[in-house]
Amino acid sequence: MTMKFPFVEDTLGKKLEAGTGLSVDCLTCRRKATLDVAELAKRLGPDHGCLHWDLVKVIFCHECRAAGREDRNLQFTNHAVTPGKRRC
Repeated sequence: MTMKFPFVEDTLGKKLEAGTGLSVDCLTCRRKATLDVAELAKRLGPDHGCLHWDLVKVIFCHECRAAGREDRNLQFTNHAVTPGKRRC
């Protein structure tokens, strides 16, 4: 894998290409989930943004929504590729 500079990871496709991960924390109920970047790219398209304001439009906390609480009080975390999991 050849990295292009400047390195920009602002879409799901670029995140998938880089092999990095993404997780989400609900700040209302404290639930956490690891997101499947490949599945998100398949559903939303590889050109869909992967920054907070791009994702908060399409992702919500199911538990909080069912309970009638604020369901988009979310925090997204990017995860770097660990040396043992790199594709190159």
